Amino acid sequence: MTTIVGIQGDGFAVLCTDSRISSFDSSGNAYQITTLGAGTSKIAINGKYLLGAAGDVRAINILHYSFLPPTPTPQTRGKKLDAFITNKFVPSLRHCFDEQGYSSPPDADKEHVAEQGSTILAVINATIYIIESDYSWTSDTNGIYAIGSGAPYALGAIQALQPKVRPTIQQAKNIAVKALTVATKFDPYTGAPFQTYTQDLTK
Repeated sequence: MTTIVGIQGDGFAVLCTDSRISSFDSSGNAYQITTLGAGTSKIAINGKYLLGAAGDVRAINILHYSFLPPTPTPQTRGKKLDAFITNKFVPSLRHCFDEQGYSSPPDADKEHVAEQGSTILAVINATIYIIESDYSWTSDTNGIYAIGSGAPYALGAIQALQPKVRPTIQQAKNIAVKALTVATKFDPYTGAPFQTYTQDLTK
């Protein structure tokens, strides 16, 4: 399992991920814990995107090596960026996942026609989106995000550590690491080392 956190700043975004992979048998019991080695991560730097996945390792592999996402202009913001995510990014992601065989079969018992097995944090133009397993997206006005098995612990920690005003990029990095540290104390499927990524439009 996984914990990935995101903090939305003014003109920047920070993502931070753990490095633990847990393998489960058909009964749902964990039988193996793996720590990702140097050079591998649950967050992909893919073109102009940061893309992190919580759920299946297969999704992470595809985001790193197979997905070719469309790219908006650097000036695209607000509702125009929301429309781009809805009309361009999500259909492209779904097409890639389907093409790679990473989607539920047509006869599966599922709520939506389009489904896959992971939750994704996507950052483009320093804006964070959560892409759910049914390909819906959301963003949070509080600017704090967490996905994966340790998400409740990490999200609570971020909220407690947040300053009264939007944090600086260094503050956001520090808070993200502290939040993952809290998640490792309570979630057995989250583990160090941590990796931090940023998009900064203020430079």
